[in-house]
Amino acid sequence: MKKADTQGRVISLFMKIEKGRPLSRPQDGKLSLRARFGIEGDANAGGVGPRQVLLVAMETLQEFKLQTGDLRENVVVAGLPLDDLPSGSVLELGYSAAVRLTYHCEVCKYIGTLGVKPIQSLENQRGFLAVVLTDGVVCEGDPVRVLDRCYDPVSDRTSDRFLWVVKQIPFGKVMTYKQIVDVLGVSHSHYRVLPTYMKRVAGQAYPMHRILDSKGCLTPHVDNQRALLEREGVEINAGEVDVSVFGWDISGIYY
Repeated sequence: MKKADTQGRVISLFMKIEKGRPLSRPQDGKLSLRARFGIEGDANAGGVGPRQVLLVAMETLQEFKLQTGDLRENVVVAGLPLDDLPSGSVLELGYSAAVRLTYHCEVCKYIGTLGVKPIQSLENQRGFLAVVLTDGVVCEGDPVRVLDRCYDPVSDRTSDRFLWVVKQIPFGKVMTYKQIVDVLGVSHSHYRVLPTYMKRVAGQAYPMHRILDSKGCLTPHVDNQRALLEREGVEINAGEVDVSVFGWDISGIYY
């Protein structure tokens, strides 16, 4: 990957040792990033979602009179137009680790507890989520570079990300609600929203018939789902599909 001229630096590092506990600075003053996994030792590491690392601009913290760590970020960077970079940009953190920016972290009610009012003023400045592409160790003071490599953009809007995912489901393969929620990087409460997304685009050129409920069963939200799947060679027994055979391997969707 060729290195561009745009360069900033790492200001602070944080990780979550255990879910339900606040972030803390790493004891050895560094983060170990592992490709397709996240931050070693972090409670949120692993999985297939787009939220392995959260980066926040120091300039944003200063503008809103916040302290490092307030936005539950993992990496604070300075000297880069972080929030203005396009989704899909690749950053080198330190001297070997590389991450792909996925989408801006959403603004939630928690922001109000920090004294930011209105909370919408932090829209698109709440931080950029990322996945780890290349292993490496990151320390405070390390350089941050925008590389000349770039991936397709991912929308900040969940409904648009949903369509981005659905368009990629291959012929003869299926995804469950649970897999879709994991890939979108949203809470399980979105299970009840997925049928709404599906109904909105009914009749359009999206392969919605390749979506199953979380048990691998046909859904009532797609017309002629059985016939469409069987036409693609997908076997259905008592309304259920063996996802171990016909499920799409989603592990590489952000890589």
